[in-house]
Amino acid sequence: MTADSVGFDRAATYYDATRGFPPGVDRGAAALVSRVGGLTPESRVLEIGAGTGRIALPVSRHIGEYYGIDVSASMLARLRGKQDGHKVYTAQADATYLPFPNSSFDAVIAVHVFHLIARWQHALREVARVLRPGGKLLHCWGGRMVTFDVLMTAWRSVIPDEENQTVGANYETQPDFLEDEGWQPLSAAEKYPFTYQKTPQEHVDQLAGRVWSRTWRLSDETLQAGIAAVQAALQAHYGDPTIPVTVETDFTAQAFQPPLG
Repeated sequence: MTADSVGFDRAATYYDATRGFPPGVDRGAAALVSRVGGLTPESRVLEIGAGTGRIALPVSRHIGEYYGIDVSASMLARLRGKQDGHKVYTAQADATYLPFPNSSFDAVIAVHVFHLIARWQHALREVARVLRPGGKLLHCWGGRMVTFDVLMTAWRSVIPDEENQTVGANYETQPDFLEDEGWQPLSAAEKYPFTYQKTPQEHVDQLAGRVWSRTWRLSDETLQAGIAAVQAALQAHYGDPTIPVTVETDFTAQAFQPPLG
C-alpha cells in the first residue's frame, strides 16, 4: 500500500454493520450506478476500494464482468464470503498501481475512496490508463447525516486542523477535485435518497469506539476532547439519546470522462 494511505483491515469485522445499506437500498443504489454509467450485460467494470462488496455485489448482477481491488485482504475476504453467484473477481492491489493492461475496462467505479489514497492524483492517472476509449469513471459517495449536524459541529470545534486532515483528496475543501485534475462530468450528480433509524447515543458511541476512519489518526487526548464536546451537545439537544431518530441521507453517483490527451 502507498505510504500513509488508509487501509480498512481494522474495520473488516464491523464494516457491513456500520456502513451497509438498509435492506433493499443496495438494489436501488446498484440500479443508479448502472444507469448513470450506462452499464450493460456486456460491460467490463473495475472498482477501486471494493471492500466487502457493498457496491460490487449488487452491481455485478447488472453487468458482464466485475473486478474489485482493495489494499485490505481482510475486507476482500468478507466480500468473497458473501458471493452467491455474483460475477466478481477480486485482487489485493493498490489503486496507484493497477495490475491491469491499458484500455481494460468500460467503467471504473470509485465509492468515497479518494480521500483515503495519499497519491490520489496518481490513482486517477491509473484509472484513466485502464479505461477503454469512451470509458467512464463513476464517482459515488454517500450523503451527510444532517440529522446529527449539531453533534458533528461540536466534534469539529475541538479537533485540531492538523489532525482532521484527510490523507488524500479533501472533499470538503476541494469538492471539484476531479474537475481540477481535468476530468469532465458527463452527467449531473444523481441521488438515490433513503432513510434509516439510529439513536444519537449510538452515533456518539461509534465516535468513541473509533469506528470511523476519521478517528483513526487522532491521539487519545484529542479523541477524548472530541467525545466530551459531543456528549455536552448530546445532553443539550436530546431528551433521551437512546430513542431512535430517522436519518435522511442518500447515495450519489456521477459519471466523468478522463482528461483529454
